[in-house]
Amino acid sequence: MIIKLKAFARFRDLLDKEMEVDLPDGAAVFDLLKNLVLRSADLKDQIFDASGKIKEDVNVMVNGRHFESLNGPETVLEEGDEVALFPAVVGG
Repeated sequence: MIIKLKAFARFRDLLDKEMEVDLPDGAAVFDLLKNLVLRSADLKDQIFDASGKIKEDVNVMVNGRHFESLNGPETVLEEGDEVALFPAVVGG
């Protein structure tokens, strides 16, 4: 299945701004992120902590909804879904 990925801020520096990713049917957000880190060794340290969990400052939106408000990393993706990947905005 093909999903559309939009990368922002530091993730855009390591990926294309917009790209299509081919994943097996039934793939989840976690599977997508694991697929992406294969494209760039630097990306692995940006997305995952030392234990292999998604860092807290990584935001993933699936069709406009934050993945944590869905089923977290286990949110199953479907053909044509649009996923946005961006770091948390911090500061004051």
